Amino acid sequence: MLNSANSLPLQSLRVNPKRSAGMCGTIIFRQHPRTECLTIRRSTSRMKEQLSSKQQERNEKKKKKMAALANLMQLNDRDRVHEAELAKRREALLKSGSDGAASPNDDDDGGFVTVCSKRKPRNRLTIKNTSDESAACDADEPKIKRSRSAEGGGGDLPDPVSTLTEEQYKSLSAELRRRKRELEDMPGLRLREMGQRASLETPQDVRTPIFLTDIQHLLMSALIGRNSPCAPDRWCSLDKWLSLSHSVVVILEGLSLYHYLSNESRFEATNRIFNTKLEMLLPPQDEGKIIDEIAQIPLTNVQAQKLIDEHGSLESAVELNKDPTLLVKTIFPIEKQTCKDALELHPDDKFPRTKLLLSALQMVDEGYPIPLQGELHSRFKSFVFTKKRYAPVTDRSPMYGVDCEMCRTIAGVNELTRISIVDEKLETVYESLVRPINKITDYLTQYSGITAELMESVTKQLFEVQQEVSQLLPADAILVGQSLNSDLNALKMMHPYVIDTSVCFNISGVRKRKSKLKHLAQTFLKEQIQENDDGHDSIEDSRATLKLVKMKLANSIEFGDEILTQRKRIHEVVRASSGDSIKNNLFAHVAKRDKRTAIVTVGDLQPRLKEVIQKAEQAVPKDNRKAVHVHEVSSPKEAVRKVNEIALEHALTIANLLVPEQDFMLETAERAATKVDKLIERLWNTVAHNGLFLVLMGGSAECTKGVAKIAIKRLNGTNETSAPLSVQD
Repeated sequence: MLNSANSLPLQSLRVNPKRSAGMCGTIIFRQHPRTECLTIRRSTSRMKEQLSSKQQERNEKKKKKMAALANLMQLNDRDRVHEAELAKRREALLKSGSDGAASPNDDDDGGFVTVCSKRKPRNRLTIKNTSDESAACDADEPKIKRSRSAEGGGGDLPDPVSTLTEEQYKSLSAELRRRKRELEDMPGLRLREMGQRASLETPQDVRTPIFLTDIQHLLMSALIGRNSPCAPDRWCSLDKWLSLSHSVVVILEGLSLYHYLSNESRFEATNRIFNTKLEMLLPPQDEGKIIDEIAQIPLTNVQAQKLIDEHGSLESAVELNKDPTLLVKTIFPIEKQTCKDALELHPDDKFPRTKLLLSALQMVDEGYPIPLQGELHSRFKSFVFTKKRYAPVTDRSPMYGVDCEMCRTIAGVNELTRISIVDEKLETVYESLVRPINKITDYLTQYSGITAELMESVTKQLFEVQQEVSQLLPADAILVGQSLNSDLNALKMMHPYVIDTSVCFNISGVRKRKSKLKHLAQTFLKEQIQENDDGHDSIEDSRATLKLVKMKLANSIEFGDEILTQRKRIHEVVRASSGDSIKNNLFAHVAKRDKRTAIVTVGDLQPRLKEVIQKAEQAVPKDNRKAVHVHEVSSPKEAVRKVNEIALEHALTIANLLVPEQDFMLETAERAATKVDKLIERLWNTVAHNGLFLVLMGGSAECTKGVAKIAIKRLNGTNETSAPLSVQD
């Protein structure tokens, strides 16, 4: 029955309902007739043809777009070549003018000549309407035609590419992918919030400067990359650092923020080159020059490796070689150090205790009260110094453990209610209860140990405690505490010399994840503290912090710091497994380029800088090239020429130039600013594609505020950061 059913059309099959019960399990279906199959095949073929035609249409559109893009690429490439030719012509004019007959004021100009002809600004496409063109046009063509000026655009427009062959399409696609990869690999600098605060575009009343240390961190990241122990993440983000061709740093000693802002209109080329202009806090003039501090970074990969061999890790080397008080001396009223002789270590210490002090940068990051301009000034304007004048801190300066307890008041903040101070002998030298200005709403007894009964008869106020603490502490006292910023904020006092156990001790392995004092005491001191149900004991906490610091000083800089300890272990394991080859592989990107550092200075090198360079030379094997090339020249003009000769041969080139302060007197300031502007422009022309260019205006005796200007050069000689910089959280 099934076979007979299959051979009949569906219309001929009629099923009797009465027989349906007997046909249970029988399947009835139809097959397409031959005509219907042919129809389906034809429709499918037509759909394929339509689909193929649509694909061809899309491909043609892609090719047309690619052809238009090819035209744009040709125009851009011609523009770049033309810009480079114009730059060479301008440089040749300057050079020929300086080498030719000297003008009567040649000595005053420092060897630079004034070029009167200036290139007019133009757009990429210029619209022209001339009688000659309109006469030559056909009747159907518009009278106004777009053409590229031979003077401004490098000749006529190239012949447009209307269609592309398949091979041209594939070749152009590959070229676009290559250029896209180049764009993605271009280095860039993006400002974070702290960098935006330091920008000269920020109003002065809310502007907070960056530190010279921040610039050091940027240069270390540019040279060493992710192996750098000090990243500039606090204020900026350096992307694609491996693509940096080289770095050129220009230091202008004697030129301050005041000089620049007073004559900003004269810095035409400088303002065109740089969009990243930041206020920078500098060390005191008598404490050394900027180049001395910049040169403290490892100048070569071999020198960095020697620091690792000596100190266990580059991080430990940085901690031991830094001077935390350098910028603190600029901010706090600290007397000048009369005796330059280094004092011996404290008999109980194995390394200088001053190396544990927080730097000015760390104090800002940790929220310590500090008399810095901008937002911090308005926040701490009611705070007082612990001393009217401070003595220079030494490795023999006494340490005092400090701990405060606070209660919540009606003002919605925690106010001081108890303070305890312990000396190095762990003896209590000061303890007092304090009556808050506002009414207490929560005694926080489980933490502070303060009760209503304790505070019932207390009458001493905050200003009295401030006076007594000021009288007690010596002028070079070092305060020690756990997160001491909260204690000083409660005291409403500022102090320059601080050791914070939450910073110098770390058992989590993450710098921002701090350990509690209770856990630190249990881990290192094997003591149980803060076990009292009635709250914390401020004397007990003060003694615990002092014991921890004394234990660290009796061991090493990495003791108690899991981050430094891990770094040391890693270097020991790598050194044991690879032997001396680690010296060539640790900083592979620097070794691969095999480039060194060059220092160009006007005049003789300072003794401190000579010492730094000698250390770098000692780190290099005798059969290698010199680690640091020093060029002492007699004038800024010669310095520019020398930088132009050697910049591409070195990973880092530092030019140290002196700008006499008398040049910026009222009568000659504009002329001096123009000379400096030309000098910066000529140095900018020496920077290669993807080169990092920094200009540091190093302050003066009257104004210690400087300016840091940063740019990364592109193929056409422009700064990539011409658009507003993005802010990263």
